[in-house]
Parts: sequence; C-alpha cells; structure tokens
Amino acid sequence: MFNEFFNKYFKVPFIGLTVMAVLIAANAAVSQKFSLNGSQPSAAQGQAATDEQQAILAVRNAKSSVVSVVGFNPNQANNSAAASDGSGSSSDIVAGTGFVLSSDGYIASNNHVVQDPSLKYEVIMPDNTSYDAKVVGLDKFDDVAVLKINANNLAPAKLGDSDSLETGQTVFAIGNSLGKYQNTVTRGVVSGLGRSVSEGGDSSALPRIPNLIQTDAAINPGNSGGPLINMSGEVVGMDTMIDTGGQGLGFAIPINVVKAAAGQLKTGGQIRVPYAGLSFITIDTITKQLKGLPVGNGAYVDSVVSGGPADKAGIKAGDIVLEVNRQPLDQNHELDMTVRQYQPGNQVSMTILRDGQKQDVAVLLGEFK
Repeated sequence: MFNEFFNKYFKVPFIGLTVMAVLIAANAAVSQKFSLNGSQPSAAQGQAATDEQQAILAVRNAKSSVVSVVGFNPNQANNSAAASDGSGSSSDIVAGTGFVLSSDGYIASNNHVVQDPSLKYEVIMPDNTSYDAKVVGLDKFDDVAVLKINANNLAPAKLGDSDSLETGQTVFAIGNSLGKYQNTVTRGVVSGLGRSVSEGGDSSALPRIPNLIQTDAAINPGNSGGPLINMSGEVVGMDTMIDTGGQGLGFAIPINVVKAAAGQLKTGGQIRVPYAGLSFITIDTITKQLKGLPVGNGAYVDSVVSGGPADKAGIKAGDIVLEVNRQPLDQNHELDMTVRQYQPGNQVSMTILRDGQKQDVAVLLGEFK
C-alpha cells in the first residue's frame, strides 16, 4: 500500500528493500568456555553483544507503533512534486511520521506536518494499511498535533519519562525519511537537554519551543513527528527539527511535553500561549562583554513589535528586563519561558534597566494567534 501510494502521488519509483537480519546467538557464544580459536571471549565483547541485542529488541518493539503521515491535495490525483516535510514548501504533498497514542486510533505527530487545512491526510501503518486521518487538534507552540483514524486494536507506543534522560544516553530516531524510506532507524546519543529553539532564529519574536532534547541521531526530512526512543523501546521524545548550521544537530520535543499537550488536544482543549511582543537575547558573560552591558543576567531587548504588549507598556529596544513579577531572569529562567507560566490577559510586572535606572512597568500579555 505504501509503495502504491508513493508511486501514485509522487511518480518516483519506490524501490522496496528486503533486509535479511541474521541474529547471532551472542549470549550462547559468550557462555561457551572457548571460542573456535581457543580464546575466551572478553567481558567487553559479551557486553557489546548484549547491548546490540537490547538495541535490536528495543527498535523492533517500538516500530510496530510508528506510522507514516502523508498529506496531499485531494484535487490533484497525480502530482509530480517531491515530498516535503511540512516545512512550508510550495509542494502539494507533505510527508512526515507519527506514532500511536492509543489503541482506538489516536496518533501523535508534529503540528508543522499537518497544519495545512487544504490538504487531505492519510496515516500508513507498518503493514502498509492506509487510513484517512482527521486532525483533532494542533499545538503550534510546542509543535504537537493529534490525529484520529478509524481503527481499533492498534499497538500504542510505550511512552517513557523524558525528565529522567541523561546526556550521553543512547537513543534511536525512527521515521519516514525523505518521505520514501518508511521506518528508517538512526542511532545516536542525547547530546544536550533543555535547549530552546525558534524556527524564526534566536532573535525572533516567535515563541521558542522550550526544553528540547538535542541528539546526534540523524533526523532527516520526513522524520518530523516520529519517536525518539531509548534502549528500553520507550518513546522519550518527538523528532521535530534540525539546525542546518552544523552536523548532528537534531532536536526532539520531550515526551512529557507531548503527553501533556496531546491530553488537552484529544479532549478538544485549547493551547493558549501568552505574547509579550518583543525579541530578546539572554544575557551571559559573552553577551555582557560584547555589548558592554552593566549586568550579567537578564534579557537584553533586541526589538519590540510595534503596537504589541511590550510597546504599549513603554519597553524599548536596548532595555534590559531583569525580573518578571519579582522572578529574576537568568539562563535558567529565560524571559519567554517565564512569561509562559502566565495566561493571555494576565498583567505582569517587568523590572527593566534603562540608562542605569531600574523601573517597573506593567505589561498586559496578549495571545499568539
């Protein structure tokens, strides 16, 4: 079914690859006193064999809940455009990944994969069965989406605890790479935790996705919305973006964030994010030196959106926001993440530093639309 769909809409030959996996009984080999050349296998060799078997088992168990998500223009039965990754391409076809949330047909993916209401979406299961998909809800700020298909007795993904992740931990990314290679698996480690990245760049007024997991497991176009799993086969993140400025810079949304957002979206809940209307740079030692700032903490206001909440409150570019409701700002308490603790319509007090003088300004938070 997947091959037929790909050939029908993409007009690119899809070459099915048959992979024969020969699993060697490593544990049995290790348990033998001597190998064929008369030497005893080392403990390191035995551990490596055990780790490899664990990795294979983890991926095998997780893949049964990984699906491909394809969107296409229903008015164009034949389309020669290449697959995109929901990235705003002019293509009428998008291809991404998702994973099963529950046995009754709820699927998780990225908002940017299924955000176009003009497209029809289909979910393709590991056995190539295809289902029409309805977009139940979108969280464009955490980049999470929930879809529903008319199916039962599905194998839900085993969801882990992203709060327990450690830097250096082995992880695997599974996805529909390039929209062609279904259930591709790549391996890497957790390279960093707590990253905040905006699609609009570091100085953008767009909201950043907070607390992302950084990994060097290859995340290719088409992987968006797919699971990042640990060695136990548990989903610990949702693959969402890469930084093309370097190599091996992939990012995934922590599964705890996905669980919270999906829980609201499944019941028709709204995801509301407050809006201050400014872009900023979190001050650290380097920023202080480069800009000659008088303080080493806070948020340097890079620009202010005309007519936005910060502009109406009198905040100007060049100001330094030191506190929000008496919460000091630093690298662990950044401005946008602190503001996100409040709701649109809340009024917050921002302590700013301007020309060496501190002052408090009242900011009535708006809402991102």
